[in-house]
Amino acid sequence: MEFPVKTNTFRTITPRINFYYPMVYCMNNLLLQRKINSQIYNFTKKFISDLNYEDIPTYIMGSYEIKNNQRGVLSFNLSGLGDFKGAHPINSIKSLNFDVDTGKVYEFKDLFKKDSDYINIISKIGKRELKKQKTVLYKDGYKGVKPDQDYFIADKNLMIYFQQYEIGPRQSGFPYFSVPVYEIEDIIDKDSILGKMIPFL
Repeated sequence: MEFPVKTNTFRTITPRINFYYPMVYCMNNLLLQRKINSQIYNFTKKFISDLNYEDIPTYIMGSYEIKNNQRGVLSFNLSGLGDFKGAHPINSIKSLNFDVDTGKVYEFKDLFKKDSDYINIISKIGKRELKKQKTVLYKDGYKGVKPDQDYFIADKNLMIYFQQYEIGPRQSGFPYFSVPVYEIEDIIDKDSILGKMIPFL
């Protein structure tokens, strides 16, 4: 049994930035701890930079939410807002998904067997679920998932989401759908962080 990794809250604050993000601590392997925290810091720094509107003073606020911290998997979201006093501020959500035993960050494509048709399989599930949820989308807005798809892990579910305006209008917020791991067990790379979520593995 792997226990949750300990996390603490850090804050970047300047006259125009107020942003909270997590760091891990009290790990047995300090080099691994440093590796994970360095990736979190650099990811957060880029996320803040992407919220900054070009050539216009932008006030940036943000926080994080841990979605999974079990079985050696740490998955969390950064949520940020860039307000440049325009009609619609920039809103964004991005996720980091770690194997805390190795410090590896898993992209979406890393979750599946190399020879699997994961794009087509997950895309069909998404079409079904978004329709079931009656999510308002642009005409032909949803074209399926991509190898670098935004996602996070929540217990035994793969949560897939899209940025605001990516596939639907503002009223749709951040469209998302959930895929239980048991539904796609056959295409999951068992050595990936999603493989760790398969019950009784």
